[in-house]
Amino acid sequence: MKISDAILLIGGSAVTISVLLIYFVDSNFQFLTLFIGINLVQSAYTKWCPLMTFLRKRGFTD
Repeated sequence: MKISDAILLIGGSAVTISVLLIYFVDSNFQFLTLFIGINLVQSAYTKWCPLMTFLRKRGFTD
C-alpha cells in the first residue's frame, strides 16, 4: 500500500471513530476531530504529515 492511500485510510478512520466517540461517549472528543482536521490542512500546505515518517519506517512506499 502506498503512503498516500494509508494516510487517507487512517485519517478517514480516525475522523469516523472520533465522531462516534462524540456521539456515544463525550462531547469533548470534538477536539480530537479538530486536531485531525488541522493536521490535514497543515499537511496540504507543507506536503508533510507526521504519519508519513512513521509509515516510511514501517516499509510503506511513496
